[in-house]
Amino acid sequence: MGPKVFLAFLLLASFEFRMARSEAQVQTGKPQTSGQQTSAPQTPNSPDEPGAANQRSDNHLQSSPLSGESKISPPEAEELFRSVDRIIAFSSQDTGLPVRHPVQRRLITRDELTKYLEMHMREDKDAQRLKRSELVLKKFGLLPANFDLHSFLLSLLREQVAGYYDVKTKTVNLLDWVDAEQQKPVLAHELTHALQDQSFNLEQWMKVGDTDLALSDKNPTPEDIERDEAQTVRQAVVEGQAMAVLVDYMLAPTGQSLTSSPQIVEALKAGMLVGTADSVEFH
Repeated sequence: MGPKVFLAFLLLASFEFRMARSEAQVQTGKPQTSGQQTSAPQTPNSPDEPGAANQRSDNHLQSSPLSGESKISPPEAEELFRSVDRIIAFSSQDTGLPVRHPVQRRLITRDELTKYLEMHMREDKDAQRLKRSELVLKKFGLLPANFDLHSFLLSLLREQVAGYYDVKTKTVNLLDWVDAEQQKPVLAHELTHALQDQSFNLEQWMKVGDTDLALSDKNPTPEDIERDEAQTVRQAVVEGQAMAVLVDYMLAPTGQSLTSSPQIVEALKAGMLVGTADSVEFH
């Protein structure tokens, strides 16, 4: 499952980045509190603030504060915290999942995010599978022999993460160096995970049938493989629903949704298949 998770992760990160670039109108914002920078998604007029011109900064996540780097101000942070309740109401209406109780919220620094990512990558089973997959990918020539997959993935996540929901602490974590308006579409995604968690215990549900076949001392049976694939499907369902809500949130000011405008899905799929200049398969 390692390579599949890795590719899915890259596709998800790529999708969120493309949504940010294609759907958002990037303007200058003025954050102030603690720090980093990133390119995150946003809408012309979000359903959270109809008719309001969204202001944001075109930032990039890094592991340590930059000299003169802007951070969101205390009033902006307070407004971002208040928006959690409005956005989770949107996510609830979009998914049909009830809001069973308020979601805790926390503003974190760049260093706190880096620490969380490093801890998560040490403990997460999929991350461990990725490490084993690195050897296989190198054997097949899909990665350079000196390529450090762990460092690459950590760098990728620092660049792409624009907020996250922690199932262990039941808290949505917001970033103090990313413009508040940029974080709202991400909140629609992450708060969908919070609703999923409130309805069916996300962490427990994701672990159903979860076995690491690579660590088994016996050959996997058809039942083992089926359980492993079912676990991958669960992950796809959880992330797919959250991504659909993110897109619906961004489309809401236009009166559209993925349901009413299915052609948008095809356009997004086509965009994800566009290769970069150094992609071998596109030469």
